[in-house]
Amino acid sequence: TAGCSVVAPWGAFVIGIIAGWAYIFWSKLLVKLKIDDAVDAVPVHFGNGIWGCIAVGFFAEPSRVETAYGDHGHYGVLYGGDGKLLLAQICGVLWIIGWVTAVMTPYFLLLNMLGLFRVDAVEEEVGLDISHHKGAAYDLSGPSEEAKEKFELSTSQRKVEIPEATSA
Repeated sequence: TAGCSVVAPWGAFVIGIIAGWAYIFWSKLLVKLKIDDAVDAVPVHFGNGIWGCIAVGFFAEPSRVETAYGDHGHYGVLYGGDGKLLLAQICGVLWIIGWVTAVMTPYFLLLNMLGLFRVDAVEEEVGLDISHHKGAAYDLSGPSEEAKEKFELSTSQRKVEIPEATSA
């Protein structure tokens, strides 16, 4: 969303394509580093957040920047920008990383000291749906026989008989 007001549709498309590859990179990096992220929140929010912010420094279109923020002369480098917007975006990303690290590290350390940072191994294996919500999130048993019969009946009633073509 960093560039939503300053990036043209074609640029957003290119940013999205690159974001897909960025996601794959960050996801594989977490696996390689053996960092547990079951829902891939880090690749989506951290990895693609970084890319989305930096992409503004490449794809910010002059007319859109002027409409959104006034004429300040700093545009994406793909439009002949002087690189100052790109540098500002990189500085912004570094600032956000520093801020989040400074704020969240003590919090995570406190949770770890109190034994609240992770669930125990058995609970993790069984699944939090069972231990915290007293039931499975998904019914993995499959459809009942009655449901199968209803489905087969409904699909059989949708068949259309096509008469064979006769030769003239």
